[in-house]
Amino acid sequence: MDRLLPDPRTPVGYRRDGRPTFPILSADPTDASNDQLPDPAAPPSAAPAAPAVQPMDQETLSKLLARERQQGERASVRKLVERRCHVG
Repeated sequence: MDRLLPDPRTPVGYRRDGRPTFPILSADPTDASNDQLPDPAAPPSAAPAAPAVQPMDQETLSKLLARERQQGERASVRKLVERRCHVG
């Protein structure tokens, strides 16, 4: 697929800190990796559906909550032991 290169003065995106990202002018339009990009002339498609989440049964949920509770208890005990070691 042949496609026109973007205007080199138009940002193609923005970094996390807000600085613009410009296209690389030496890009090869015949490169096979260009086929991975969506066609800009095509209408935008709907966002891909989120993977189906399997509902949890009550037993699984109870086990997960018990595990979280045990981890919290262990963290509390660890914190108390560390305080006693540093104080005394």
